[in-house]
Amino acid sequence: MQNDLTSAAVQVSDFTGADTETLLECWNTALPLDGITREQLETRVLLDDSYEPGSLKVARRGGDIVGFITCFVLQKAIEKTGLREDTGFITAFGVAPGAELSGAGEALLHAADDFFRERNRRVVLLSPYTPNYFVPGIDKDRYTHLLNLLQSHGYLEFSEALAADALIGTFEIPGKTLALENELADEGIVIRHYRRDDLVPYMQFQRDLMPGPWIEDSRRNLREMAAGRFPEDAIWLAIDTRNHTGHRIIGFCQHEHEHFGPFGVADGYQGRGIGSVLLARTLYQMRLKGCHSAWVLWTGQRALDGVYGRLGFKLSRRFALLKKELA
Repeated sequence: MQNDLTSAAVQVSDFTGADTETLLECWNTALPLDGITREQLETRVLLDDSYEPGSLKVARRGGDIVGFITCFVLQKAIEKTGLREDTGFITAFGVAPGAELSGAGEALLHAADDFFRERNRRVVLLSPYTPNYFVPGIDKDRYTHLLNLLQSHGYLEFSEALAADALIGTFEIPGKTLALENELADEGIVIRHYRRDDLVPYMQFQRDLMPGPWIEDSRRNLREMAAGRFPEDAIWLAIDTRNHTGHRIIGFCQHEHEHFGPFGVADGYQGRGIGSVLLARTLYQMRLKGCHSAWVLWTGQRALDGVYGRLGFKLSRRFALLKKELA
């Protein structure tokens, strides 16, 4: 005999906000490594600039929420990206243990397809979304049941993102890195904290040389800085003091509490160790602020084997980035 979870009919409906605690309980049970709070639900989903009726859907069985999915189409253009008028985004998807056997996941995915088709989307991505993604995709080791369900529904893996962590409670800047920093200074490249007077050239550096989502991220943090909620010393810059015709800012690195990154160096300056110095300086600053660990949510194998690995980062999670072409 089937139990109540698998015998009752699944109903998918738009989230109304009336049973937030029940939704959070389902979310945190379905995605135990990616649980959220009410504040995160409100700021990253319900108050997203692109949220609209139907953006958050829930599956119910016998009155209980047993699954959820978020569906977004951009309402606000992202720099260098625009509105992505052919693309829809899923930022979170989960079903309660056992509910995938009863069709809750399939019902949610069909509802998401309908949502995106009604808005003339041809491609659906899970889940590289600016500004409010939770994780880069589906954890390939922890949520294999969700990955299998998505693949059976037509989703294909198009990229992989790696998460890495480092213990920094006793972190010291390596002697070789300090020597490299001095060599760079002799060449006119100075590594220092961001200053408020850097705002205009810093944002121009981001617009000209960094990916669009990073620009949005930088703008958000600088707004928080103006409001006194983000510290200047959370951002480090590489400055070419001898460049008087082009960009004087040629690299940056930042952290938000224990979350490290993003960081980047202009193409013409890569391969000289500037990124290593920026990373080490930021990790040391994090330690001074009382952080005992640092984590990066989205990197690749090359960076993990290189600059991250040299400073103690180790692989913690693998994510599959997924795409579906809608007929």
